[in-house]
Amino acid sequence: MTYSLDKIKEVASGNDEFIEKMRRGVRIMGRMTRRCYVEKTFENRFKIVLTQGMNRQIRRMCEELGLRVTKLKRIRIMDIHLSDTKIGEYRDLNDEEIKQLFNQK
Repeated sequence: MTYSLDKIKEVASGNDEFIEKMRRGVRIMGRMTRRCYVEKTFENRFKIVLTQGMNRQIRRMCEELGLRVTKLKRIRIMDIHLSDTKIGEYRDLNDEEIKQLFNQK
């Protein structure tokens, strides 16, 4: 299943060559992933913005390039920021976030 909402995740893995390959898309599950925005944030860490959501996409892309993800943290979905949400926590969406989710095509 795929969907197309912007999702931002921080990943602990990779180097500069790896990041460039991720930007161009990687063949997984028999098809190419879409190009994505990738930014190195720290040594061996990067932030990735996906516009599609294949099952375990980031882990599979990394595996295809010979690297293992050691940490994966979802930071944002569309304009819904999750960085303050702790593991196991949840919060109610505000009216604007709900409106944004349901207005997607």
